[in-house]
Amino acid sequence: MNAFKVITLTAKTRLVAGLFLLALGGCSDPKPSLEDAALTYLNQWFVKSSEPVEDDSRCHGLGLLKHPEFSCLDMQTYAANINNDTRHVVATRPRECMMNLCGDFFEIELESLDHAGNPVKETAVLKRDEGQIRLYWYRSEQMLEAYRAANPRPDKETKDPEQVAYDEITARYPLLYQYPPCYGVRATTSTLAGKLLKRDEIDVDAVTAMADQCGASFCFGLVGQKIAPLCPDNAD
Repeated sequence: MNAFKVITLTAKTRLVAGLFLLALGGCSDPKPSLEDAALTYLNQWFVKSSEPVEDDSRCHGLGLLKHPEFSCLDMQTYAANINNDTRHVVATRPRECMMNLCGDFFEIELESLDHAGNPVKETAVLKRDEGQIRLYWYRSEQMLEAYRAANPRPDKETKDPEQVAYDEITARYPLLYQYPPCYGVRATTSTLAGKLLKRDEIDVDAVTAMADQCGASFCFGLVGQKIAPLCPDNAD
């Protein structure tokens, strides 16, 4: 099975330069960047997921604890639904925090095809601890659709307005699923992490940048009919 398309010109250049220096001076290979290490590990994880295993050895324990909606077996099984030869990385970014945990994270977005040829968007988050990379979080559109089908939403009348708004934006923008809704946090000039957002016009990259600056407390609130990106730690 071929690796998905992640090797950039920059990465190739670094590899060639490293081999050249090694040949000249006998130096050891430079430590791979977090991006290179994360992309390499994720490709290996996808290949192994073609044969899912029931134990949790292929996933980060904290990721399973913090995001229990899917088991490690679930993540492998849904990843195995994708044709690995079609996986194409469309965005990568380092992350300081993932929901309410901070550390050495790296996020990767992919556009792929399943084995029936249907387009699927995937997102994976890798975490490095003491030099070791593990898969922390994996989601695909298929996973979220299955989860919503198995967990139908109650009538809007029985749900808090914040939860209704949160459900709507995560349905439109699956990547925002990692950030929680706010409860008991007022939107003020100090807690607002950015301008109010229309539910159907959210810039995911801009929200991610806000979350990175805010840290582990970042969450979504509601002001009228608009979404409020909030940083509760900034409260006066």
